[in-house]
Amino acid sequence: MVQEKATPQKRDFKSSLFVNMFGRNINAKEHFLSLYNAIHGTDFKIGEVPIEPVTLENVIYRDIENDVSMEINGCIVVLAEHQSTVNNNMPFRCLEYLVAHYNRFFDKNDKYNTKEIKLPRPECYVFYNGDDPFPQEKTMRLSDAFIKLKDSKLDLPDSLTLDLTVKVYNINRSANHPILKKCEALLAFSDFTEYVRIGRNKGVENPLHYALEQCRNGSVLAGYFNNLSKEEQSMIFDEWDEEMFVKVQKQISFEEGEESAKITNARNLLKLNKLSDEEIAQCCSLPLEQVLTLKEELETAQVES
Repeated sequence: MVQEKATPQKRDFKSSLFVNMFGRNINAKEHFLSLYNAIHGTDFKIGEVPIEPVTLENVIYRDIENDVSMEINGCIVVLAEHQSTVNNNMPFRCLEYLVAHYNRFFDKNDKYNTKEIKLPRPECYVFYNGDDPFPQEKTMRLSDAFIKLKDSKLDLPDSLTLDLTVKVYNINRSANHPILKKCEALLAFSDFTEYVRIGRNKGVENPLHYALEQCRNGSVLAGYFNNLSKEEQSMIFDEWDEEMFVKVQKQISFEEGEESAKITNARNLLKLNKLSDEEIAQCCSLPLEQVLTLKEELETAQVES
């Protein structure tokens, strides 16, 4: 029997802060519109374009909860996620979020009518500020996860293949992404989380309070934190748990190392050429499709060499 991994019940403080700043706070619409302007090079002001929150809540949509979603002008749905560790499954997750969004926009019977349903255009973004090295910007595609076909005759033209793109922005100060200069709220968020990182590395007792002190002078967040309700402060600050943070980081490192070891073992067994693909998949606890992909990569490398 496989033991399920324990899932931390507390959200990372950065996710809580991001969700509050861009999705729930009294100034969330203003912050989000500023972010939208920074991405698109526009200059919309509050009141010039309708903007409404449509974030999925886990209470209503079981096991489906995204960070922040806004509907812009009734024709665009923008999904924004914050991540400290980039998840390569984000296109698939965003697809799930979008289906949930679309299902609540219309009566469930509308899709069976002959009249075409008009859907808000989706835009999906991830804002990364973790510790691991990451490019300034990256595009993820759902199609990248599709199982590779050995027989090229079975391939479909790109125009007939379902796809969904997710734009990932590295918002660490060190990445120096231009978007930070265009969105003051995002820059402030990035600065605050960087101060938390510095405080954590210095071994201060409470990295969050250290970061708050650093932001009190001349930062957008100084006024932002002063205007937070007690409930909002509790949501962001009381969820920080240094011990839990360390445990989560260790778990992530362990899982990444474990996965890397499985792939290395599979490659070695493929090179020996003594076991079937199915046996290698079973021995290494990997999906057969992944073993086939590794085999194809090794064969390609041999041909090229």
